[in-house]
Amino acid sequence: MSNFPLPVPGFAPHETYRRARRDTLNFEACGGERHSRDDFALRPYGQMIYFPAKVAKRVIERFNRKEINMSDHDEATSQSPGVSASRTGAGERQRKEAFVSSGPVHAKVSSRRGDVTVHVGKGDELEVTLSVNSARDEHLLELAEVRFDAKSNELEIRTQPAHNSELRHGVRVVSKRMWLDFGRSDLHVLIVLPERSSLDVTTVSGDTVAYGSFDHVKVSSVSGDVRMNDSSTTLDVRTASGDVNTGRVLESLKCKSASGDVDCLGAAAKTEIMSASGNVVVSADRPGEVLVRAVSGDVKVRVARGLSVDVNGRTVSGDMGSNIDLDSSGDAKADEEALYIKVNTVSGDIRIDKAS
Repeated sequence: MSNFPLPVPGFAPHETYRRARRDTLNFEACGGERHSRDDFALRPYGQMIYFPAKVAKRVIERFNRKEINMSDHDEATSQSPGVSASRTGAGERQRKEAFVSSGPVHAKVSSRRGDVTVHVGKGDELEVTLSVNSARDEHLLELAEVRFDAKSNELEIRTQPAHNSELRHGVRVVSKRMWLDFGRSDLHVLIVLPERSSLDVTTVSGDTVAYGSFDHVKVSSVSGDVRMNDSSTTLDVRTASGDVNTGRVLESLKCKSASGDVDCLGAAAKTEIMSASGNVVVSADRPGEVLVRAVSGDVKVRVARGLSVDVNGRTVSGDMGSNIDLDSSGDAKADEEALYIKVNTVSGDIRIDKAS
């Protein structure tokens, strides 16, 4: 009888057992999928730091996001009717949705770092296009929320919901913003709305540009420019750091800017502009009220010929001048046809001139 111990089935030396167990845990943490050598390996770090299964799964998913996003993108394209994802340029990807409206639409857009561009289309045309510039941000196309209520003609777009959820391999995964997620990218929004629609845009650091005639427009931005190229019935703009350019406003214009220039091509019946640091230019071609308050910046008001002007201006450390005879009544026939201008500045010049 031999003196050597017989091998016991299922038994392995201590080091071999530890290696097999470590490899098995890595395999299970990856969700049962096999990964190439280029993928993130947990084994070297597991020798120094203990990784719980949930933490390991999140770490590996982050490093393999590119592969997962490509497969999810193919599934979403084939399974979601009315939603198309296409490549229009070098690395640019899009998600398009179209709806049928019964008239003007009230559109509400919530964006963080992406630009918002709005056009007025023909008839009851209503289209939404979301785009990203990089393939690594393509997963944001699926996370964005686009909802349209045909009964009330209300459109709501949220590029990054508070609690993001995505579909991965048939499992709904909720992902919140992680503590290492700095400078996150966002989607660019392009909307085509029916004529005389209303618009409500909230953005952190993206520009807002609108083309066409709108009814009521409200824009809130922290650090983004606002440009309204055509007319609107009412316009309310609030920005902390960004330039504001408006077209013709009919009834009411309210603008508050902490740091940025304001240029209004057509003052409303009632115009109120407040600027902390920036120049203000207002063009008025009809009777109404223009109120401008500025802390550090010049104010210029261009008045159309033929209007009776009543000016009340005051500046602490600046000059005030005008090429209009403020004592004359102009060509106006009644006080209701006069343009009332009130301008107060702390450090800036004031100019009231005739439009050329």
